[in-house]
Amino acid sequence: MTGATGQLLSVRHLVVRYDASGSRRQSLTAVRNVSLDIAPGRIQALVGESGSGKTSLARAILRLLPIASGQVLFRGQDMATMDRRQLRTTRRSIQAVFQDPLASLSPRRNVMQALLEPLDHFRIGLAAEREQRALGALETVGLDAGLRHRYPHELSGGQRQRVSLARALVTEPDLIIADEPVSSLDVPVQARIIELIRELRDRLGLSFLFVSHDLSVVRRLADDVAVMYLGQLVETGPAANLLGQPAHPYTRCLLASIPVPDPDHAPPSVVAGEAPSALTPPGGCVFHMRCPERIARCAAEMPEETRASAPGTDHRVRCHLWNR
Repeated sequence: MTGATGQLLSVRHLVVRYDASGSRRQSLTAVRNVSLDIAPGRIQALVGESGSGKTSLARAILRLLPIASGQVLFRGQDMATMDRRQLRTTRRSIQAVFQDPLASLSPRRNVMQALLEPLDHFRIGLAAEREQRALGALETVGLDAGLRHRYPHELSGGQRQRVSLARALVTEPDLIIADEPVSSLDVPVQARIIELIRELRDRLGLSFLFVSHDLSVVRRLADDVAVMYLGQLVETGPAANLLGQPAHPYTRCLLASIPVPDPDHAPPSVVAGEAPSALTPPGGCVFHMRCPERIARCAAEMPEETRASAPGTDHRVRCHLWNR
């Protein structure tokens, strides 16, 4: 069952703040008025440079960070108003895969113990059933049952990330939030994990929030893309539209930075300058200080979100170039 809008998960006007240390009381706003939908059976990518607020948004959805304001709706219900039983059920339905599997898997637990842990926590099934679920999850991610007695340090990086995926799958969730899950892997292993995620989406109908800074990975994987800069979403839409006809200058800069294995192709470029501090964000458009296409209005006014494609396609951008 999904929410009234047909979305599995909806983020509405979300704000996440951190209290900065030091003698002067300051707060850092990591996520600024973000709204985002994830539909059933879709891979929603969230991209941007380091420090853009991607991980803060993902962790707030998981309720690992407090929310200053806004809502996270799962199947149409606000997670902040759920009672303990409802929240427990929802946590079982939303699982996470983190960037470094060696850090997220306990060195004291072998593979089988790692997979049984969420089943024990949520009291799913009896002992024999739990073991069968764990073995089934290993099979789903393409690992041999003979690995179940091994410890994380005895596995390759790709095997560890598959174990992390199996641990997320074992509770039979509806949504997996994957935070940079392939960034620490070499290219051939990345390709296999990407193919596995696509297969899980197709075979099990899973939804993913795939957090990444790498648009070359996102291009091979995502159904929908949201581009984040300094805590704001600057462009969102179906991957084919957004990556094929990027509307925001920041998205175009990110795409231009992707290396192409062709000696006749222009070398990749980088986004000029450095992002401002989130403690002292600029006025107007958050990207205007680095934007190669800025106009006078960009420094003075925050742009409104507007449609960037033909009616019927939900491709939206926050840029004055589309509001002249």
